[in-house]
Amino acid sequence: MDNNDISMDKSMLSIAQTIWNGRKTIITVGIIAIIISTFASLLVKNQYKATATIFPPVANQVSKELITENKQEGLTTFGETEEMEQFLQVLSSRTLKDKVISRLNLQQHWEIDSTSKGFRFRSYQKFDEQIKIKPTRYQSINIEVMDRDPEWAAKIANTVVEYSDSLMRSIKAQVAVNALKALEKQYSLVEQDLNSLQDSLAAVMTNGVIDPKRQAGQFYKEYLNALSKGNKSTLSILNKEVAKLGGFGAKHTRYTFEISDLSTQLNELRKSIVVARIEANQEIPTQFIIDKADIPDKKAYPKRSIIVVTSTLAAIIFAIFLLFLQEYLKHLKI
Repeated sequence: MDNNDISMDKSMLSIAQTIWNGRKTIITVGIIAIIISTFASLLVKNQYKATATIFPPVANQVSKELITENKQEGLTTFGETEEMEQFLQVLSSRTLKDKVISRLNLQQHWEIDSTSKGFRFRSYQKFDEQIKIKPTRYQSINIEVMDRDPEWAAKIANTVVEYSDSLMRSIKAQVAVNALKALEKQYSLVEQDLNSLQDSLAAVMTNGVIDPKRQAGQFYKEYLNALSKGNKSTLSILNKEVAKLGGFGAKHTRYTFEISDLSTQLNELRKSIVVARIEANQEIPTQFIIDKADIPDKKAYPKRSIIVVTSTLAAIIFAIFLLFLQEYLKHLKI
């Protein structure tokens, strides 16, 4: 056996001897730690956790809806990272916190004096401590609420879900209302242009120009027939009709084409207005509720056995450290 092995064996024996000599102290510290930690754990109030899970849908904005053929795109499709991040921003907003705190009178529930200085800051701080907003790897969002009352835990979680939906709808409505006004204004302008063109077309038709292409073909046949028979009176009449057709035919064709184009625009605007009006009226849900928060029937915190075991082990380890420190100091004096 070399010198290193001998030195290691002596060190191990020294450690074991130190622990054995201080066994009574270690046991005493362990017993005291068990008693104190048990008593302390009993003083900690039970906390119950309620969890609600939601999925944000694909972004359903008016500006997006106006350029898609499927006007209902996104209404029944789960959102991805972008939509989840937007919803997380709403869930962590001060506006949402104020609404939930006011609706449930949480300051009183949390025993925060609303007349004291800095009560709003303490309310937000308590909100962040008790209510955790956690994104999941499946692009959903968990709202976890801890409270000493299981019924309140579920109530707070469901209220957060409710107000997050109404707040998101309100945000979308702000954009949708302005978009709706712009669409309705554009619709009115296009409708005016369409009415003006229809009046112009009607004026052209009063001059006998009903279907320029068909009439031109008919006049051509009649003109050839009259020419072959030498019927001068008929040729004179046909010349006047052809001249009239030449003067108003181009206008008829242009008005007809523009009326068709404006009618198509008007139809698309009408569909877009329907979508914008739905969003402006906040009729589109902004989330899928996968799980509502139920009243928990088992406390989530504290785990008293874990507190006792952890505290006792920490106290024993600290006691052993002090024994070694004491032994080390003795050697220094020697």
